[in-house]
Amino acid sequence: MNNYNATPTNNIMSFTTSGYVNQALIFNASSNPKLTTSYIPLQSSSFTIDTWLYITTLTSDTTTIAIFSICPVLTYDECLMCVIRQVNSAFYLFLGFYYDDCAGNTSLTVNTWIHAAFVFDLTTLTQKVYLNGVLDSTCNVSSAYTGGTSNTTIGHIPAYTPYIGYSPFQGYMDQMTVSNRVKSSCEILEIATLVAYFTFDNGLFLNDSGPNSLQATTNSTSSTASGRFFQAISFTGSNSSYFQMSDFTALGISNRPFSISLWVRPISLQGVIVIISITSTGYCVPHFGFSINGTVMAQIYNGTGFVAVTDATHSVATSVWSHLVQTWSSTNGIRLYVNNVLVASNLISAGSYSGSGLPPYITLANSLSAPSSCFGNQVTAMPFHGDIDDFRVYSRELSTNDVCTLYSN
Repeated sequence: MNNYNATPTNNIMSFTTSGYVNQALIFNASSNPKLTTSYIPLQSSSFTIDTWLYITTLTSDTTTIAIFSICPVLTYDECLMCVIRQVNSAFYLFLGFYYDDCAGNTSLTVNTWIHAAFVFDLTTLTQKVYLNGVLDSTCNVSSAYTGGTSNTTIGHIPAYTPYIGYSPFQGYMDQMTVSNRVKSSCEILEIATLVAYFTFDNGLFLNDSGPNSLQATTNSTSSTASGRFFQAISFTGSNSSYFQMSDFTALGISNRPFSISLWVRPISLQGVIVIISITSTGYCVPHFGFSINGTVMAQIYNGTGFVAVTDATHSVATSVWSHLVQTWSSTNGIRLYVNNVLVASNLISAGSYSGSGLPPYITLANSLSAPSSCFGNQVTAMPFHGDIDDFRVYSRELSTNDVCTLYSN
């Protein structure tokens, strides 16, 4: 859809640097911006509305918390609202047209980033609510939204203001999009869980092709035309050769599932491949690298120490492209896939994941002088020498089918 410029009704806007990506808008009781923009044409139309939310307040005396609305009047099918609704002391995502409504099934909590998506399909008269990329509820309704051409509001619903139990949104919002089409379930899953995707094609190393457009820097690298897919990035193996990305909010959250996928073509079987770090706190964990005997290792930090997995019988060869995937979840622990084969895992010691608590950096091919304590006597600390292609980070555990798809692509 077109770009819309929202304005705060009280002329006050404040931001936090702790957004899901870079900054996010702050909504609170003392300086609630209550954003308003011109009418977005969703009348008698399919649509998808999605956004990142960080909820800071859920109180027992609140029944409806505003996220997005086009609601000139509280009349059947003339009030489009995306809200948080309290039911039996729990809070759920909720899409409604006023009496043609759909409530989610998963209760919400405060002080963590979530992705919310609200979908209406005009052809099937179906409403859907997604939480963190997963379908949370599907409802059949009798009508589309039929309201008038009033202003669109974010973070508040003016028509609800007089009613007991109503509250403007309290927390942070980031990256809201409104589309006049039905986004598919796989598209919403990618938006919610594909954190970053660097193809390294056409020499455009710094371009994140994922939904978040993360920032990146590089030094002493070059492009090679013989990538696994088109071009790839080449590292010299020197102390100055690296590629670094920032703002990985999801990886900073403890016990949140994640996956890291990439193709490597090493010139030598040594060095760190992927390291996650926070300069200000000293948090640093090499998640991929080579052991002293040249086998690929994946590891995490569980709060007390490093947990590494490897399998010497399924290592990689020099000058040959190999696909590496690391996944973690509280259900399956850490898993290492090499060329579409699950070669090692650990649930007992790796049943928990300790994140940095802040959005960390990810650095490829170099530890950038990280202290020896970051390596846990497992991954060698020297730089990686070779090529990397198709680097992806997810905030979910990839299934074996997902890994197969990435390998076979």
